[in-house]
Amino acid sequence: MEQNNLFCAWSGGHDSCLSLYHALKTNQVKCLIAPLIDTGMTQKTNHLSPSLLRAQADLLKIPLLIFNTSMDDFSENYKQTINSLKKYKIYCGVFPFITNEEQKELMENICTSQNIGTLAPLWRRDKEGILSEFLELGFKAKIISVNEKYLTRDFLSRDLDKEIIEEFRTKKVDLFGENGEFQTIIYQAPYFSDQLNLKDGDINLKNGHWILDINLVQS
Repeated sequence: MEQNNLFCAWSGGHDSCLSLYHALKTNQVKCLIAPLIDTGMTQKTNHLSPSLLRAQADLLKIPLLIFNTSMDDFSENYKQTINSLKKYKIYCGVFPFITNEEQKELMENICTSQNIGTLAPLWRRDKEGILSEFLELGFKAKIISVNEKYLTRDFLSRDLDKEIIEEFRTKKVDLFGENGEFQTIIYQAPYFSDQLNLKDGDINLKNGHWILDINLVQS
């Protein structure tokens, strides 16, 4: 295996995008992996449609591998997906974990079973520092989902910026949304070949989350 060939777990949001940024500094990211988890209500990763995920991958010029799975079959299907990447001679997977021990352990076990290592560039870093870095690097992300237990629908469609981070702090919301408090879509990034043009759609309440439908604007 080549010692700098990686795959990157991809959600299309601020967390996976910043992890990818750090991984690209010294490695070759050969593929993005995005699971579509079937909850019985919808099949979306990070509330993004496959077309939006593919549009991001096109701007990155990195192949995207999407796979469908239920929560029960997640581990087994992820293993099969990693196994299908043998042609890329992958040695490691990149993940966006910061403090989530449970998720980190799950993915480490999955990767280890396939003789693949794991890399978490953001692990144990200060979340406020990470977000400052995110903004200074020129990333732009829009909030597309909020958990109604923590945030109101008024936060939808707003950019992740210094003002909104201060509001999260006031509300005692995890600044990075690592526990599902909010989710985003990246529409501008240092490594995108162009900006992703988006149009807001309907807002719906699904399973305790306010979700903003997002559509691509065809240029």
